[in-house]
Amino acid sequence: MTREPLRYNGAVQVKDLPIPDFSPYFPDDLNIYLADGNLDLAATLDVTKGEQLTGSFAGNMGLRNLYALDTVDTDDLLKWESLQVEEVRGTLKPLVVNIGGISLNRFLARLVVDREGTINLKKIRSGPAAQAAVANVQPAPATVRAAPALPSPAAALQKPEAARPEIRIDTVTLQEGTVSFLDQHTPQQFGTTMYNLGGRISGLSSEDFRYADVDLRGDLDKHSPLQITGKINPLSRELFADLKVRFTDIELSPVTPYAGTYLGYEIDKGKLFLDLTYKIEKKALNAQNKVFIDQFTFGKGVDSGKATKLPVRLAVALLKDRHGEIHLDLPVTGRTDDPEFSIFGVVLTVLKNLLVKAATAPFALLQSAFSGGEDLSSVNFAYGSSQLSVEERTKVAKLAGALEQRPGVKLEMTAYVDREKDAEGYRNELLARKMKGEKFAALVKERKNVPGETPEKMEILPAEHDLYLKAVYVKEKFPKPRNTFGFVKDIPAPEMKKLILANTLIGDPQLQALSRERIAAVRTLLISEGKLPPERIFEKGGDMLHPPEKKGQPLSRVEFGVNAQ
Repeated sequence: MTREPLRYNGAVQVKDLPIPDFSPYFPDDLNIYLADGNLDLAATLDVTKGEQLTGSFAGNMGLRNLYALDTVDTDDLLKWESLQVEEVRGTLKPLVVNIGGISLNRFLARLVVDREGTINLKKIRSGPAAQAAVANVQPAPATVRAAPALPSPAAALQKPEAARPEIRIDTVTLQEGTVSFLDQHTPQQFGTTMYNLGGRISGLSSEDFRYADVDLRGDLDKHSPLQITGKINPLSRELFADLKVRFTDIELSPVTPYAGTYLGYEIDKGKLFLDLTYKIEKKALNAQNKVFIDQFTFGKGVDSGKATKLPVRLAVALLKDRHGEIHLDLPVTGRTDDPEFSIFGVVLTVLKNLLVKAATAPFALLQSAFSGGEDLSSVNFAYGSSQLSVEERTKVAKLAGALEQRPGVKLEMTAYVDREKDAEGYRNELLARKMKGEKFAALVKERKNVPGETPEKMEILPAEHDLYLKAVYVKEKFPKPRNTFGFVKDIPAPEMKKLILANTLIGDPQLQALSRERIAAVRTLLISEGKLPPERIFEKGGDMLHPPEKKGQPLSRVEFGVNAQ
């Protein structure tokens, strides 16, 4: 060791140094108590202190039996059996650090949310900044300040950008880790634990475009496997990550404390599977969150002031297929340098939007999965008719198929009419029915009818039109034109039809009958051809003259709605 300049070239070795002995040197606002821990260090140094500290170093370090407690709640915070940092070598100026391997064995981390909703990690520091964070205090509005003067080009040349540290870590190994979580903020306390957390990260480097391989695994509550694989570069100038996260077979009934608090229902059963892909490059995030929920079933209701008023049962019924499965694809995009961006917040927003859509447009949520963009929310009828066209029958068939895939959903139907145009159309419809009835009666009288035929199945041929029109005209009870002898006068067919229609009164009772006929026609098609159980179909009352919500939609229609079983 020399004094001018100060230089040391030698070895440093420490064995079983008790870390708790150094607790008095910790900052006063650090709320951590070290109950145990021993430091081992074996290093060689060649350092010189002149205007700057320069030199090189190499060695190994180990921190064994660490036991740290949270002094605020007097509870376990962090434990591990051993942390080994091996094959360390580097220089001070420029700063270069090469580490052969870091291994953390048999570690325990404990995360706790207290009754006020604050996580224990936020209480590690108790200084003014930390207290503001704990209290969730929003920062005061920024005051307007003069913009700082930009350095001149000459000054920029005189002060070159400081050299970036070069850091390389060959491997990071985790073994037998345990992370426990306890939430005391909900009315019913919730806890879960990740066991056997371990794996390997290899090739960490501060060099741009050099990515480390990640393979981490664990088991939630010793049952649900977790796997994280991919590439990362957290040490470079810009964070890079391309990770796949797979979480399988997560039991949902244990999260009833959250479901009861925020959804208003317990969870009887269900399993969650997550397949997530996250890519961060040049501060841009693109993520895919594929969610599979199997056999999700709500239990009894829970009285909670924090529960959403949105129809969560209906949303689940709309999302759950006939196999009891829910498949969701929730994409997330954003900028990591946006201070207001939150991955978790975006995913929650997407889920909330699903609930809002279930409340405000439940049928749209149903048809979005099945119709390919086609509007199945209503079927239209010709004025005065209760018969569906081929196109409208196809829509009903598609609707039945969608409902067959969503057995937890009930169908509601409401019929509407156009007072002016349906009234005139219904007059013609009633006349056509009477003419068919006359033809059927004539065939029966002549014993020419075919078994299974009904008046509704009769077809009036052009050559028969005037014959059966007159048969109807003769039986009508309204006053008819007569000749000088008082007998009913023969008049042309168009005049007969005109008088029949003019004397056919169509008011609200007749229009109500037409609306019920339309409901019956759709119901019959859903049951007979769509194979939909009758108990899932309901007629819903309402103002039959109410205009449609969508512009351009005909007034003569049957609208569909859905509800949960």
